Amino acid sequence: MEKIIKSVIKDLNPRFKKKSLKELLNEDRPYILVNGKRHRIKRRELELLKEIASEDLKLPIVLEVDPSINAIVVKGKEEVKVVAKILGKEINIFSEENILYIYKPELRIVRRELPTATQLIFKLPLD
Repeated sequence: MEKIIKSVIKDLNPRFKKKSLKELLNEDRPYILVNGKRHRIKRRELELLKEIASEDLKLPIVLEVDPSINAIVVKGKEEVKVVAKILGKEINIFSEENILYIYKPELRIVRRELPTATQLIFKLPLD
């Protein structure tokens, strides 16, 4: 039964192929494919990202909900830089650590600023 539940939850997580910010900025109607369907990314968000990230940033930015630590995990150097900037958090640019942990109130802020350029996924415990 537990295996079935994990399978159902896994299927709820979206499947997508990322595109670079540069690619999306060059499209007339920027989009990515999520579960085989077009998911538009708002031009306003792309322009904001252009100001604070490199054109190599891959979108969507994945926000991984990890219930085992009651936090949301952001991975990747550019992704961490973007989320930290939106939240006004200081990060060590010399750190090799490309992971940022944020919490529900911060998640709301990030999703308000980047609703179409971020994607929530849910991490399952591997017991």
